[in-house]
Amino acid sequence: MLKTICYISDSMHNESLKNIEDLYLKARTNNAKNNITGILMYTDRNFLQVLEGEETIVDATFKKICADIRHKNIFNIIDSPIEQRIFEDYNFGFTTINNKQELNNLFEYLNWLKNADCDCANKVIAMVENFIMKNKQS
Repeated sequence: MLKTICYISDSMHNESLKNIEDLYLKARTNNAKNNITGILMYTDRNFLQVLEGEETIVDATFKKICADIRHKNIFNIIDSPIEQRIFEDYNFGFTTINNKQELNNLFEYLNWLKNADCDCANKVIAMVENFIMKNKQS
């Protein structure tokens, strides 16, 4: 069964660009290896991540994230079964958003997705859009 988890968290430290790039690379590699799709965004000491894939793998990945000392105040906002992946076709399945152009590209993709008749997808889209809008204003 497929599921999605969308969470936000605070970074324990103000991460350097090098640390964030290393984190993005590791997340992209691990998620590709585990057939997890989604997105990872970081700005102003805040993370937002969407994970989607097989239930047991997504749950195990999220459990590791919760134990990661780089995070605090982890809020699991969406934890739901899904019929199909939202981000499978976006940027080869898993993407990291770390600049304004990537935010704009993601925003355009989300606008295209809004036509999907899926309650869970629309909740995920709303969360990501709120995070994007917050960062566009920064």
